[in-house]
Order: sequence, then C-alpha cells, then structure tokens
Amino acid sequence: MAQMAEKTRIFMILPVWLGFSSVSFAAPLPDLFLVKGKGDKKQVERWDRLPLPPEYPPYLKAKALVEGRASLATLDRVSQELLLAPREAETRNLLKELEDHFHILELRRGTLLAKQGKRKQALSAFHRGLNGLGTFKWVLYWNLDASNALASICIPGKKKARDEECLLLARRLLDVFPKVANEMKPLRELPAPESGNGAEVGGERISQTYTEKYEKDEDAFLVVLDDFLAGRDSDLMKSAKHFIGEYPKSYHRFRAQFMMAETHYRNRREKEAAPIYRSIIEQIPLSYYAVVASERVGVSLKEAIVSHPPDVDLEHLGLGPYEMRTLDRAKALFARKHFEELGIELDSLTRFRNYSNHLILALMRLGTLADQNLTVFKAANELIQRKYDGILSASVLEMIFPDRFEKEIIAEAERTGIDPVTITSLIKQESGFKAGAISVSGALGLMQLMPFTALDVKKDLMLGKLRDPATNIGIGSKYLQTLLEKYSGNLPYALAAYNAGPHRVAKWKKEMKPDWTMIHFIESIPYRETREYVGSILRNRYWYQARKGMVPAKVTALGI
Repeated sequence: MAQMAEKTRIFMILPVWLGFSSVSFAAPLPDLFLVKGKGDKKQVERWDRLPLPPEYPPYLKAKALVEGRASLATLDRVSQELLLAPREAETRNLLKELEDHFHILELRRGTLLAKQGKRKQALSAFHRGLNGLGTFKWVLYWNLDASNALASICIPGKKKARDEECLLLARRLLDVFPKVANEMKPLRELPAPESGNGAEVGGERISQTYTEKYEKDEDAFLVVLDDFLAGRDSDLMKSAKHFIGEYPKSYHRFRAQFMMAETHYRNRREKEAAPIYRSIIEQIPLSYYAVVASERVGVSLKEAIVSHPPDVDLEHLGLGPYEMRTLDRAKALFARKHFEELGIELDSLTRFRNYSNHLILALMRLGTLADQNLTVFKAANELIQRKYDGILSASVLEMIFPDRFEKEIIAEAERTGIDPVTITSLIKQESGFKAGAISVSGALGLMQLMPFTALDVKKDLMLGKLRDPATNIGIGSKYLQTLLEKYSGNLPYALAAYNAGPHRVAKWKKEMKPDWTMIHFIESIPYRETREYVGSILRNRYWYQARKGMVPAKVTALGI
C-alpha cells in the first residue's frame, strides 16, 4: 500500500496463493458453468424463482441512500428497517454490513438535524454513527457537508455560548483526519474546547502500523538467507538441505530450493540447477519463483496453459446443509443482479478443504461474477495445494488474472507513461479490484492509498472520493510515477517503496553488496509482506502479459 508497507493488509498474501479475481457481467445466466447433464440449464434458469433473503431489502435501500439525496423522514424510515432486519442472519458479513449502513445513515441524519438546528438530536446521531463505524471509515463517509453542519451548531451565534460537547466532537474528528484534509476546514476554524489541553489537533498521522509476525520456521530460514546473500555457496547448500529436511511443509522450502538453484546457476552449473528449477515450476507454477525458474531454463510457462475449461458437474457438488442454504441465497441474489450482495454470502463459505473440486470451481465462478475476491483467492489456493491439473486452463487463469477498470487504467497509463499491465498488476495485489477496500491500517480503495499520501499527491482531494475508481487510480498511478522517477525507472525499488515507504528502501539499498542482483535485493527485504508484495506483482505482470498474448518481460532482466 502506498506509504504503508509495514502495515497489516486487507488479506494476508501467502506466496502460493494466487491473488484476486473480478466481475464479468457478460456471461448470460445459463452459461455460468460449462456443465454436464441435460438438466443443468433448466436448473440454473430456475434461480430467479428462489426467494430473496429477507435481510437484503433494507440493506439495499440503505446502500442506495449512502450517496443519494434523501429527506430526514426517508432516513428515519430506512434506519428503522435496518434495526428491525432479522438478526438471525446466517451470514455474519451481512450483519456487519447492516450495522455499518445504519451508522452511515446516522451521519446523514446528524447532518440534516444540525441544519435544522436540532443540536441535541444531531450530536446523538453523529456520535452513534462515528462510534459504530470505526475511525478508518470516517474518512470515507464523513464529508464537508457534515463538517459545515457540525460547525454551525458548535458556534450558533454571537449571543449564545459555544457548545463544548460539540467542540469536543470536532476535536475528535480532527485527531483522526490528516491535518490538511479538506473535509476538516470548517472544524479547524473552531476554537479549541476548554476541556482539552489546547494542543494542536489534526497532526500528521504515523503511517506504519505493520508488525512482522514470524512463524516457527522463520528464524530457522534466516541461516539459509544469510548464506545466500553472503555468497557462502558451500554453506548455502548444506543449510538449505537441512532446512528442507527439518521443515518439509514450510513455504520457505521453495525459497531454499530456489536459492540452491540460483547458486548453481551463478556458478555456471546449469545441469545441477535445471532439475531444481523444473521442480519449482511443477510445484508452484503460478508463483514469482516459477517465473524466474522458467526464464533460467528457457521454458515458457504459458505453453502449459490448456484451452479447454474444466467441467463443473452441478449435480455432484457435494453440498452440506449450510452450503446448500448459502448457495440458494447466493443464487437468488445472482438472478436479481445483486452481485456485491452475492459476494457477502460466498464469503461465508470457507471450509475449502472439505469441498469437492466441482464445488470449488463453482464457487470460483460465482465469486468472479460477484467480485468476491477472497472467495476466488482461497478457492484457487486450495486447488493448487491439491495439484489440480485444471488450474492452468485459460478460463481459470482469467478468473485469477482478470481485467478490470481497463478504461481508467489505460487513461492513467497514457498520462503517466506507466505500462498499464503494471498498474493492473499492482491493483490486483493491493485490493483485488475492490473499489471500496479498506485495510485494517486505513489504506483506501483500489490502489490502497493512505489518506495523507493521497493528499500529498492531490491537494484539493475530498477523501471520500477515494472510493471512486478513476480518482483512486489517478492518484495511485501518479504516486507510482514519482517513485519510478525517483529510482530511475527501477520497478522493484519503486514497488518496494510503494509498499514500505522510500525511507526504508533507502536503508535497504545502503545494505546491498556491489555484486547483488535484483533477486538478491528482493530476497533481502526484511519485511515478509513487502518481499512477497514485490515478487507477486512481478508475477502478476508476467501472467497478464502471457494472457494477453504479449511476450512477457523478463523478470531476470530487471537490473539493480
């Protein structure tokens, strides 16, 4: 995430996982799957007869009011419907959405009540909304109109005393928003509350909240890494083999194998390196390490792609009672084209180890249509763990590496001079093409921009606009452009800085040795998230280029 790398991401990305997916609305309902059996087409067509889950109508009304115009009476009515919506909903994510939208509408209600001079009711609504949403969502749903309304009741007139409760609420907002946030201008002009300490509010927020979490095998692998980076070739061979024997299920075993192959290759022992590289390609074909391995042995990964899609047998999905109810709810939402809501249902299906291949593929397809990226991501990971041979089919790769927001991406690519595939690859890794994505550290939107970073790039920005795809891609691409210029076009440096911040890249560069390659630099990154982030985007770029019929740019040709 921009200026955030030491942060906790929306989804923790393991290197063997494949990434995110996206929506494709072009496929008609009967063509949702390539299925076996004559009755499948009729089965799919009957989805529109399924009843809409009762929790969704209030949610859909509230969702429409978040951006639209509404009277106070309308807001009151819909808020009551949200409160009365069934709380026994089987999907916890939907319950959370119902609660969030109730609190968002409370901010709208507070704004209208303040404009009517109803101070006590307005403050109550503002407090309910803010307390329910959590601070990271404030920047998306508190707007300039709300600030003006709040300011109007804090200092209602010369003859009336200032409202201390109101001023404390204003201070609370100022403490969360970036100092220069345009939404806060009316509140910055208010006097400090007397119960406060008079200190400046709205100061710069710290950008790093990332804490490195080590697994049990992490420390053990450091011996292998040190040998590799120090060029102690004989020690590396011993430590890598020892690590693989001690931790046969660790993902770092692939890194250890890769470092062994690289050491052979660097010492011109191509015959010894080749079988290790080929083993990596076979075991984790869609990884960054497989891309580098394929370049070393001169094998085209895209030649392994098969054109025929895997079959999905809708009659033998192996559904349990919970999965049956959830999929029925999802089908009803799909038939009514409530694709985002369909994703809420699919996100509750997480027991992938117990699912058949047919069910996993069905969920991937539905997840793709609903832009439910975590579902697709986890489902694809399960298939690759099973070494499912259909993972390299063209149709599955389209779900793993989708094209989204092409118009906006191409426009920014032309404006900044950045390859559009690079922008797409970064968005895929940052947010999975989810425009409303919010990380647990407060990074926002498609390119996961921290508010203060976005304001550095675009001074007049209203932070709520970061939900808008064109705005977010424009700001994120401009920021990436400045990083590429800073590092003379060096993509690995720029990606590492986008994720971890330029100050950390400067430190890492100072620690590099003269004979290091780009691969050494990536492996030396001490933050696991940043290291995997850089490799994953390079991997994404390779597969997007391969999917589009382009000659993939060589990762090994990227210099340091």
